[in-house]
Amino acid sequence: METVLPHQKLSRRILAMLVDQPGLLLEQLIEQCPDTTWSQVFCEVDRMSRTGEIRLTISAPGEYRVHLRNEEGLSCPHK
Repeated sequence: METVLPHQKLSRRILAMLVDQPGLLLEQLIEQCPDTTWSQVFCEVDRMSRTGEIRLTISAPGEYRVHLRNEEGLSCPHK
């Protein structure tokens, strides 16, 4: 039986949310995880962006959107 670590559960939740709601604001993502702290979500988003699972974009000063790695237009540098 596979052991799932807490950060893996959160990672799966984040990916599932982004499949259903592409381009969520970081704050929206945090609001949709009421059983976790802001810091836990932020650290997992940071880890996932560093490994290339997701991408962050700035939509306004201090406002970040979270995208799936393969979301249209983000993973193709020649578009």
